[in-house]
Amino acid sequence: MYKPIVKVIEVPTDALTAYRLFTMEMGSWWPLDTRSISIHSTGIPAKALETDPVAGGAIIEIASDDTRHVWGNFTDCDEPNSVALDFHMGQPMDQATHLVVSFFETRPQQTMVKLVHGGWDCYGPIAPMMRDGYDKGWDEIFSFHFARACEKARFLRRA
Repeated sequence: MYKPIVKVIEVPTDALTAYRLFTMEMGSWWPLDTRSISIHSTGIPAKALETDPVAGGAIIEIASDDTRHVWGNFTDCDEPNSVALDFHMGQPMDQATHLVVSFFETRPQQTMVKLVHGGWDCYGPIAPMMRDGYDKGWDEIFSFHFARACEKARFLRRA
């Protein structure tokens, strides 16, 4: 059994804003030019990312030719506290890992966001490689791009 990846960041916004940025506005901050099925399969970045953050709703990448790639499905949405997904970006659905993101408002306009990504055993012998790749990927995607989107949201609120 492989340990889950755990990432924790503090963001300068309230929990509801952070939750909505992570779920409803994922396409505005996710780096599709480096982290998408399209870029890895065709060399052309995806043009959009759609989310339907309700239980059973999907995360769908829209390729430049309008091909739709399902990355995963929301399994639980508890706004503004947490969101859970079966996540299988670029993999068959039976190789879905489990992603839980929790939002803890520590004081006004300050939220701790905790990402836990587990279920690596579904990959069998390539599980260590997949886990290592996602561990590095979440540093870029979550700890940098998502955190930056929360920072921008803070400045937009002030304007």
